[in-house]
Amino acid sequence: MTPAKFVEMARIDAARHYLESTPLSVEAVAGKSGFADPERMRRAFIRQLGINPQSYRDRFSLSDPYSIWAA
Repeated sequence: MTPAKFVEMARIDAARHYLESTPLSVEAVAGKSGFADPERMRRAFIRQLGINPQSYRDRFSLSDPYSIWAA
């Protein structure tokens, strides 16, 4: 794996975490994850995961991230 690919995957992992567990906008997630802009994050998601960030959030986000602790 090249250094650039490693950095991209680390950014995608961070973005996945934010998309799954926070209500931050896709634009805010891109910035917090280290992407230069939301379009670069979108392209990286499609290239690596085959899905855009909003669709990823729709599929994998927790509606209440603290609900896993309730029981």
